[in-house]
Amino acid sequence: MKRFFLVFLLLAICLSAFAVKTGQVMSSKDGVVAAANPYAAAAGAEILEKGGNAVDAAVAVAFALGVVEPYASGLGGEGVMIIHMNNGQDVAIDYKSVAPLDLSKYTKSPSNYSSGPLSVCVPGVVDGLVKALLEWGTMSLEQVMEPAIRLAREGFVVNETFVSVLSDNYERLLKDPGEGAQVYLKDSLLYEPGDVFKNPVLANTLELIAKKGADVFYKGEIADKIAEFMAQNGGAITKKDLEQYHAIVKEPVVGTYRGYKIITAPQPVGGATLVEILNIIERFNISDLSWDDPLYIHLLSEALYLATIDMRNYCGDDPEVPVEALISKEYAKSRFEMIPLSKALPRPSSATERQKMAGDPFKYLEGKKFFEKILEEIKVESPSTTHVSVVDKWGNAVVFTQTLSSFFGSGNVVPGTGIILNNEMANFSTSGPNALAPGRRPRTTIAPTIVLRPNGDVLMLVGTPGASRILSTLSQVIINVIDFGYSIDQAMLLPKFCSYDTYTDLKIEGGFPEDTIKVLEKYYGYKLELYPELDLFFGGPNCVYKQEDGTYIGVGSFRRQGAAAIPEK
Repeated sequence: MKRFFLVFLLLAICLSAFAVKTGQVMSSKDGVVAAANPYAAAAGAEILEKGGNAVDAAVAVAFALGVVEPYASGLGGEGVMIIHMNNGQDVAIDYKSVAPLDLSKYTKSPSNYSSGPLSVCVPGVVDGLVKALLEWGTMSLEQVMEPAIRLAREGFVVNETFVSVLSDNYERLLKDPGEGAQVYLKDSLLYEPGDVFKNPVLANTLELIAKKGADVFYKGEIADKIAEFMAQNGGAITKKDLEQYHAIVKEPVVGTYRGYKIITAPQPVGGATLVEILNIIERFNISDLSWDDPLYIHLLSEALYLATIDMRNYCGDDPEVPVEALISKEYAKSRFEMIPLSKALPRPSSATERQKMAGDPFKYLEGKKFFEKILEEIKVESPSTTHVSVVDKWGNAVVFTQTLSSFFGSGNVVPGTGIILNNEMANFSTSGPNALAPGRRPRTTIAPTIVLRPNGDVLMLVGTPGASRILSTLSQVIINVIDFGYSIDQAMLLPKFCSYDTYTDLKIEGGFPEDTIKVLEKYYGYKLELYPELDLFFGGPNCVYKQEDGTYIGVGSFRRQGAAAIPEK
């Protein structure tokens, strides 16, 4: 009891010192941050309180998350950010990791490289965050990185999630040829909930970046340390790979759903697939149903299934991806027509059989010809990702999703830096638009999204970790708000389900009525896999909703100990 009292006392003292308030659900007209960790959310609110805009706050949160949740995201990872400015400008920043230029060391399919130095792709987080700040922020890099540096230098109280993830990766950290054990264990032992964790070596690295910018990571002494570690341990990334890395500013994918504007992430991630799912379900009048109606669950499950089959066959870091067709209403009509109303579509375990159910989006692009679909091996993404939503008092909005891929990524910590490297290599395929190629970015399902009202005002900011559950959870949160009229916290709390192209069953979270379960099994013919209530398997959305009176409601994830924070004014 004393330990847990100490945890809450230290947390309260830390957060109260910087004129911010945190909680599961917070509201304010001066801006709000929703993130996976209360310290990180507070870092963003601190920047808002000091006069920064949503971009400044988002960058602060991103760096802070790499300190307080180092196993899920950080300097050695990647991400995608969507920015909606109050002047109507919408941009996406792709800071996905990229494959090395020299692939001669890769002699097996990419899925075989899930840990160790060969699993690492060139990190993009630092360049992406710095680019966002320089172009759309208002504060200096040193200002927005100060909270993260303070947390790393002075320490923070670790929670049960932190300790649990450390425990799950204990052996990997001990075996790391880098400094995994030295930095993230306590004399080769695990931390316990309530312990204060300090990371002085990472604090030094963050201070270096704050003073010298992204160049020190990609061209300077940090790059030298990464390249040296790779050369000594059989990795493929070189100093040249780091020097040539650039985050890319792109047009976001834009669609509509029942008159609401959907602004989401471009290729090679899941935004186009999210729009396709919503386009398909839009053809059904589901507002007359309810969140637990078996018919609604059936219709959305089939839309998810067909759209993720399309994603596997057509999406990736490839200029030939038919994005315009995949997000078109006419193409969605062709997929809608495949959905039987009284039974579930077959869920074959064979990738070849599932491929036969892919659509032909190229028919919906004038002047384009259908190309031969190429069989890909099945990919299983890690749920170890993090999402953040931020709005400020001026109406600027930012969402981003970052990851190392697996918890603790490759399992390697670069000596002298505290940087945990990603293991994104395993997200490539052997063929098709997601095939491994020099400098290519791996496909994932992340889809940070901003939804605007028909009048152009912000409605909500949504996003979640959860790998193959990302698209299903995001779809349900959006539908729960727009079609079923739930508040954002209720929309996040309601039980979730997931259908995905590689699943032969329908994943069901605890909390659905027994009659719903029976109808899905006995009438529609689904094979179900049941999970407990509020299970982190279904992701951890961190969302913001804007009320008609201009008040922002921020909600931290109920499944992953998330938090919202506001400036205390």
